[in-house]
Amino acid sequence: MKLSEFQKHLEENNINLTFLISPDPNITYFTQMKPSHAFLIIKKNDAKFLITKLDAKPNLKNISINYIAKDWEIKLKDSKIKTIGINKELLSIQYQEKLQKIYPKAKFVDISQKLKQLRSQKTPEELTKITKACKITSNAFNELVKTFSSKNFKTENDVAFFLEKYMKDKGCEIAFPTIVASSKNGAIPHHITTNQKLKNGFIVLDFGACYQHYNADMSRTIYLGNPSQKEKDTYDLLLKAQLSAIDEIKNNLSFMHLDKIARFKLGKYNSNFVHSLGHGVGVEVHEAPQFKNHQIQKNQVFTIEPGIYFKKKFGIRIEDTLIFNGKTKILTTSSKKLFTFKI
Repeated sequence: MKLSEFQKHLEENNINLTFLISPDPNITYFTQMKPSHAFLIIKKNDAKFLITKLDAKPNLKNISINYIAKDWEIKLKDSKIKTIGINKELLSIQYQEKLQKIYPKAKFVDISQKLKQLRSQKTPEELTKITKACKITSNAFNELVKTFSSKNFKTENDVAFFLEKYMKDKGCEIAFPTIVASSKNGAIPHHITTNQKLKNGFIVLDFGACYQHYNADMSRTIYLGNPSQKEKDTYDLLLKAQLSAIDEIKNNLSFMHLDKIARFKLGKYNSNFVHSLGHGVGVEVHEAPQFKNHQIQKNQVFTIEPGIYFKKKFGIRIEDTLIFNGKTKILTTSSKKLFTFKI
């Protein structure tokens, strides 16, 4: 990915090397693989990827690949190293101490924010993969809606299994554990799907495919039985709040402005919206841009996901993954009408 851009940052800031250790997602970003155990050492003019023999050597441009030797610490010694970039959010104290022994004269510099900034604006290759993940995610929901009445789903797990099997059959991994939250479980935004029987009322579905290390994230809410007029109106209000926020997306606008728009549209229900309006998506399901302190930039991929939650009663969430490239494009294209089914 943007290896040369990152190396330029190292040179401009007099950082002799950056040391990353798996499972740091930045290793996946630069190498496009998830090794079982690995080190990625980046200098201004070269990069070394050290992996175990459990993993096949990938074919990488501008990154040399070797197996981790027993004496790797000795082989890395270099008295010329004065400044080391680390991902302070993920590098353990244990490995910081190891590095200090290998490079006793070096000081550490936190490069985590620079890495987040790099990853927040996607390359064409990344956008292709995310678009594919979103397409498969959308198709999984479309297939669920098409066959829901004939599949005789009994439990939350039944629905989750169907969605995950569809995505796996299309060559994807699962981006995160699928959420199927029936009835009052929907009032818990991060409900853990169980073997609970499906009940009349709203069911929140939150799921995504992961295609070649890049994720999709989508939420849809369906209904078992016949919704009351008040329930239909509440759903419609939430959908209008989401669409209003999406309509306002423009370059350099604060994400918090979108958040305020959605909450304003929810009116008396804005206090029932208990989480952020969205988050960035890429090699991690949740990554930069962060809505609380970032502005919209071109080639960013992020979600817009307002929700309304009524404790111990029900919840509703509508979420799409979008790309902004001067114009806004919704990548998760499934219908957002309120589908209703009989048990």
